[in-house]
Amino acid sequence: MKKLFIPLLVLLAGFVVFSGCKKDGDKNKPYIIILGSNPLTWQIDIPYVDPGAEAYDITEAGDTVDITSRLQVNSNVNVSVAGKYSVEYNVSDEAGNAADPKTRTVNVILTK
Repeated sequence: MKKLFIPLLVLLAGFVVFSGCKKDGDKNKPYIIILGSNPLTWQIDIPYVDPGAEAYDITEAGDTVDITSRLQVNSNVNVSVAGKYSVEYNVSDEAGNAADPKTRTVNVILTK
């Protein structure tokens, strides 16, 4: 029994030591910058073209990386009906950290 106990004890000690060396990983949330006006006023019956947004991530090394290509955009803008609409931007980095979503308000108005 003693012959089995010592190797198990060594194995357990090694596990405890090496598990403490594990990296925590990327904990930095990416961030989103809305381009153009917010709120934005748009004329009724003119096709809506959103000015867009950019997204960036800070890596573990402290570098800033452009992740705009990962942006997800959800819009309910209806230029056929005057009213208040929104465009929401979301993004997550490669580590799965989600940015705080950003929202643009679009006011579709009647023109004289």
